[in-house]
Amino acid sequence: MNLLKVSLVVTCFLSANVSAVKRFTYVNNEIKAFIEENDIPALTVGVIMDNEIQYKRAFGTYSRKDPRPMSLDSLFQIGSQSKVLTSYITLAAVEKEIVGLDDNLDALLPGLFLSIDKEALKSIKIDSLLSHRSGLPNYPANVSRTDGDAMEGGYSETEFLTALKSMTLSFTPGSNFSYSNFNYALLGYILTKKTGKTFDTLVSEYVHDELGISDIYTQIAAGNADLITPYRKDNRIIATRPWNMGLLSPHGGLYASTDALLQLMKLQMAAYDDFLNNGQASPLVSTQTSYATQLYPGLNYGYGMFEATEELGLYPETVMWHGGDLDGYGCEYIFAPDADVGIVLLTSSGGKEFVLLARKIMSHLLDNKASLQ
Repeated sequence: MNLLKVSLVVTCFLSANVSAVKRFTYVNNEIKAFIEENDIPALTVGVIMDNEIQYKRAFGTYSRKDPRPMSLDSLFQIGSQSKVLTSYITLAAVEKEIVGLDDNLDALLPGLFLSIDKEALKSIKIDSLLSHRSGLPNYPANVSRTDGDAMEGGYSETEFLTALKSMTLSFTPGSNFSYSNFNYALLGYILTKKTGKTFDTLVSEYVHDELGISDIYTQIAAGNADLITPYRKDNRIIATRPWNMGLLSPHGGLYASTDALLQLMKLQMAAYDDFLNNGQASPLVSTQTSYATQLYPGLNYGYGMFEATEELGLYPETVMWHGGDLDGYGCEYIFAPDADVGIVLLTSSGGKEFVLLARKIMSHLLDNKASLQ
């Protein structure tokens, strides 16, 4: 009898898996064609509908030299997708009254920005950093690397503090949108100073413990067997390395598995459902406040995620998205709250073609949701 039960469970699992592949034949075929046309070593995909993971699959191997098949808990560096996590941690800290959205840099980090007028500093708030409206540069002047190469050597607190001394503003805080990686590095630094904890500890407490998502990390030991080898996007035969970002990690240095990002997306989509239907915001609602970027009509940015409305013309309805690219690893993370449809894609060799693949698949899912039920 027990053997029969096990057999039935296995049969049902295999049947459901085959059914999912058939339902998502378009997704499967597009990814296979993309991998072949662009010589991609590794790519994973996961699709969420109706707050359930309906389809997920890993393609490729750990590296061109390591023939082990990838899995959905293989680890990638996720680049600027890290901002979604840093935003969540910041908003959770706001909820706990550790910091406030109106807290300003003059009060948070007194005496460190020697080249910025005190009154201007008072107008740069946590809100300004989260929404890329601070006027601070994309990167400090003492950060340098060759385009296409990984950032190495980390970024120390000494370098961080030295950069703050000579930093200037490119516009009046709050008056404009200008994407700044440094905004999120600064948020991470502020949180460590306010809590007395490392950013690694904050990720452990807020992401691992409070959200229950384990496979998201600030650093990975060299030679970790679960880490996928990245390849340059301008020459996909040449292996590169993960970025070592030090105090810049909160903006783009985190690592995650596909399964971990699918768990995060499920939680975010459930939070958005509560927010849109009941007005109940949570730290997982990245666009609880949303500002027009003034780059394109219909393109907005909240706290850690972009919002693309129908006016932008990319999708038939409003979607939230972010992602990341590290001249090797690529990540795309997109969901439509009203349709309850989302997609996560990770690869070991990114670039603009990978971004376009994600948009194409997401558009297909939204256009054909009814037939995929």
